[in-house]
Amino acid sequence: MPVALKFSVKIFALAALFAFTAASAAAQDTRTQKLVSAYSRKEPLRSGILGVFAMRGADTLAQYNRNLKMVPASNMKLLTTGLALSRLGPDMRFTTRLAYSGAINDGVLDGDLYIVGGGDPTLAAGCGCADSLEVTFGRWKAVLDAAGIKTVKGRIIGDPRFFKRPGHGTSWQFEDLGFNYGASPSGLNFWENSQSFSVSSSALGTPPVVSVLYPDTPWMNYVNSASTGPAGSENTLFYVNTEFGPFGEFQGSFPSGRKDYTLECSNPFGAYTCAYFFHNYLLCNGITVEGGFADIGPSGLVRSDLLFSDMGSRALPVKELTILGEAQSPELWKIAKDTNYRSDNFYAETLFNMLSYSMFGSADRDSSVLASKALITAMGLHTDNSCRQIDGSGLSRKNYVSPEFFVRFLKKMYASPVRDYYLESLPSPGTKSTLKNRMGAVPASVKSRVKMKSGSMNGVMCLSGYILPSDGDRSKTIVFSLLTNNVTAPNYAVASILDEIILSLAMEY
Repeated sequence: MPVALKFSVKIFALAALFAFTAASAAAQDTRTQKLVSAYSRKEPLRSGILGVFAMRGADTLAQYNRNLKMVPASNMKLLTTGLALSRLGPDMRFTTRLAYSGAINDGVLDGDLYIVGGGDPTLAAGCGCADSLEVTFGRWKAVLDAAGIKTVKGRIIGDPRFFKRPGHGTSWQFEDLGFNYGASPSGLNFWENSQSFSVSSSALGTPPVVSVLYPDTPWMNYVNSASTGPAGSENTLFYVNTEFGPFGEFQGSFPSGRKDYTLECSNPFGAYTCAYFFHNYLLCNGITVEGGFADIGPSGLVRSDLLFSDMGSRALPVKELTILGEAQSPELWKIAKDTNYRSDNFYAETLFNMLSYSMFGSADRDSSVLASKALITAMGLHTDNSCRQIDGSGLSRKNYVSPEFFVRFLKKMYASPVRDYYLESLPSPGTKSTLKNRMGAVPASVKSRVKMKSGSMNGVMCLSGYILPSDGDRSKTIVFSLLTNNVTAPNYAVASILDEIILSLAMEY
């Protein structure tokens, strides 16, 4: 190597070292850095893992294990919603189509009516930006009315083939799959593919009383293996189901004397449930359906009975159907906001699937991982040794992200054309969101400047986002990521520390 080049390389290395040292020294002098250092040396964080990185412009305000990859929990939704807004566009909408086989003559459809799903996660969700069931089905019926259909000789078929199986992350824990936050999105959904049960205690040692609240699923066969435990004991009730048959089992213990409780569970038959409810809606609104309802099973066969996925006629490809009309979801920016405000795993996984669909024309778990990595790389960020994204929601414990990577990503989003939509999707403490009870004593004028995403699971609590400047000077915006792992203290104890660090950052200027 020429002497001049060697000299240049050394100068560059020294300059980089100086810059890093200067940034470290600056961080050591801030009030927040001192606070982070103090908390890192005592419980409950001392025996766990803490990662912190906060910047204002090029200045480091606080850092601790900034390059350590950690389980981010729902902070992973920051990547998913940011990439979806950037790639798909804020105004993108999911499309559900109504199509048929056979022919229409004199108001009679001599064939099957297909509900061709397009992945819409808001179908009959009944919350946030989602339309009500009556509004959605009313639009679908208007399509049939426009075609003059009064009778359907065949079946109402729910078609979930838009997304490939499995809908859930293969690394999700088994205990999560039966709860509503572990529900799997498919091409055609209903009420976020979830189901609610009412639970009441019974005599000690006997099964608690469990009954279906919504949606009604008369094809399901339930076994109640749970028991009623002593008064004051822990509620360990959970639900196990499978997409391979209409069976569900309740297990665990429910405390004696506890007031009635709503157990929110997953429903692996979203397309079948959608077809059932639309079938009933049509019957109640003047359209006769003679063939009942069905969905399309894993083998591509139309199944009217979930016990027999390997029997029945083969479903027609969508391209061989006649399209009657379509209905669209709310805009993606509204879905992204619901995703982050409610920390909605179902919405997040759907957006994760759509990244793959937009790039490769199909959606499956592996291709979604590849799509995400390609889009992150296109932003000028490198995932090697700093980010591994396995799912869209953060439910997998195989996700690993460093605080520094979150900050770099958030800074890219802040400079992107969809910045305002992205900021709008992030809640502030005290709003109707997962942050509703955070930073309660802090003045509203300060809380409104904090836009962040929470993330938590057993032993994990994370907060990442922005602190906007009080004077409107965007160059003063603080970008931060606070991650904790392996902390067994109660959530409130960890939350109060993280809230104090965020308040300290907000007061740094």
